[in-house]
Amino acid sequence: MEAQESDMELRDIHSMTRWGIAAIFGTVLLTYSGHWWGKAVAHGNAELAQKSEQTATQQRTYSLEIRGAGIAIFHDNQSEIWSFIKKKNNNSTSIYSNDAKDYDASLDSRKISRDIKIRAAFQHLAGDAIAYWPIPVFALGPPNLFDKAYRAAGLINSGRNAATLGVALFLWQDDESTTHAQAMIERLFNFFDDNSQVPQALIASRDGDITRDVYRKPGTPALQNAQVVPTIFESMTGLLVARSDRVDRYIRPYATQEPEDNQNKNTDLGKLWAFYWEQPRKFRKIYEDAEKAKGVKAPLAPGTISTAYWQSQLPTLWKTISNRGPGNFEPSPWLPIRWGQHQVKE
Repeated sequence: MEAQESDMELRDIHSMTRWGIAAIFGTVLLTYSGHWWGKAVAHGNAELAQKSEQTATQQRTYSLEIRGAGIAIFHDNQSEIWSFIKKKNNNSTSIYSNDAKDYDASLDSRKISRDIKIRAAFQHLAGDAIAYWPIPVFALGPPNLFDKAYRAAGLINSGRNAATLGVALFLWQDDESTTHAQAMIERLFNFFDDNSQVPQALIASRDGDITRDVYRKPGTPALQNAQVVPTIFESMTGLLVARSDRVDRYIRPYATQEPEDNQNKNTDLGKLWAFYWEQPRKFRKIYEDAEKAKGVKAPLAPGTISTAYWQSQLPTLWKTISNRGPGNFEPSPWLPIRWGQHQVKE
């Protein structure tokens, strides 16, 4: 997907890019979280008639719109971090102290701070995700050099629970344990190219000394209570991106007037909600059995069902829905039921 800056509709994209790459991630995190957005729009082709006899094919560009952005580092989040960067005014040094005496020795305190970061960042980046629609998530975590059972996708369920996103549904689309996010970002853009009906997706990362502790070499001691300057500050970052043109094309014309009630199993929305929450337990067993077959002694499912598994179960759901509403809507893997007008308005 090629970016064309002259046609960008993202507000202040250049400022956000400098903020996200140079100022925050590159300088403060010193890790994979520092390699965010380099490209931000997709394009399609459309032929436009001209007054002359000749017809030219003009490229039409669409924005991959940023609908939510969350960043939390150490004790701070969102604009607080930017204010520290402006005050520091030095891209070659951290905005945080390099004096160990300035840091709490309590490991429990550091863990609590990490959990607060997850909550704050996920609230900002996923709080505006479309309710009741399973949104695909691309997850990034620190390197897993010793093949531990933990997966980067674990951050999805951790973030949902921490941010109390009660009506949000998520799918584990892809995850990677890495120090570089470029490959995942490319897969996100390719994902929108390859799946023409997807209106939203989320990409998120988390890192830090506490987060990395579970990935340590077997036999080495865990982190201890000590006043130290963090090697990698606890952080969580992410973006919610969308293609609103797809809502106009594939969703809005077929939206229902049903009230927002995910508990009413007489509606397709209520049926989808109930069906989704029947799947985690089943998926966990399938996942962990498959890992055991590979020789993993103590497998640990990431807590969020995979996209592949979810879509494989949809034929069962489709046997139960009414699909009542305007137009000729055909349920599909990414749009298994019609949206309600309350979702379109979001």
